[in-house]
Amino acid sequence: MRRSTRRVQTKKSNNYKYLVIVVIIFAALQFWILKSFYKEEIIKIPLDLFEANKQYPLTELVINKSTEDIPDEAQILEPVPGTKDIVPEEIANENLTEDATYSNEIENDLSEDQKNIVLRTLEILEENVKYEYELYPETGYPTENVGVSTDIIAIVLRDCGYDLMELIYDDMLNHSDSYPMDIIGRDEPIKYIDFRHVFFQETFFKRHALELETSYDKNHADNNIQWQPGDIVYFQLDEENPHKDLGGFISPNTNQEGVPLVIMTSEELGKASEVDVLLDYKIVGHYRYPYPEEMQ
Repeated sequence: MRRSTRRVQTKKSNNYKYLVIVVIIFAALQFWILKSFYKEEIIKIPLDLFEANKQYPLTELVINKSTEDIPDEAQILEPVPGTKDIVPEEIANENLTEDATYSNEIENDLSEDQKNIVLRTLEILEENVKYEYELYPETGYPTENVGVSTDIIAIVLRDCGYDLMELIYDDMLNHSDSYPMDIIGRDEPIKYIDFRHVFFQETFFKRHALELETSYDKNHADNNIQWQPGDIVYFQLDEENPHKDLGGFISPNTNQEGVPLVIMTSEELGKASEVDVLLDYKIVGHYRYPYPEEMQ
């Protein structure tokens, strides 16, 4: 009985040994096969893998600087003390002129009123205000996101604390002889309409704003004084039809020659836009409003 039990135990022990040997042989065979087929490959990453396909000129990244005047990266990123960013972070706005030079700061010599007017005017561009004329007897000002050129001027000034609807109406009541009422064929002003007439706006600013040059000379030494961001300009398109005059604001941005762009709207433009027209249209009015305190 004992011999039979020992035989069984010996047989089981041998079976375990054979199984272990088979597993070892199978593992060794797998290792040999993998090693036979293994081939080391070194993949090199191209040096230009993360470079942009389009090489942008440095002048698109640095505002109002030529490539010869580009400072180092630390200087580019350093903010200028006492200035305020007035251009949206993404300047590729569809309204902006393609060859424009973009100003990244408001000049320190602008008044607070001028700065506020410039900021609000630039916001108008982002608001995508469509060109359209409707009457608004209750509000005077457009209640939708639409307007004509005089509406852009009136809305910006209203939002900066100067309500042209009230101001022009009061001035017309007290000085009706100063306004070209014959153009509209009536004697009494209408509050919710007249502040939107371009010739009445021009008359009001001629009476209450600082009147400036109406011709732009690219070589004039005082252009930065005479033509400042936030100035209001009026263009004459048809000498026989004063209703066709257009108004707008001088932009803080210029074309490649340094001529200021104009933020305005018209039927042709279709919406509030920033355009290069200062030398193309006849300027019949150029004003700075409110009248500068230091000149009063």
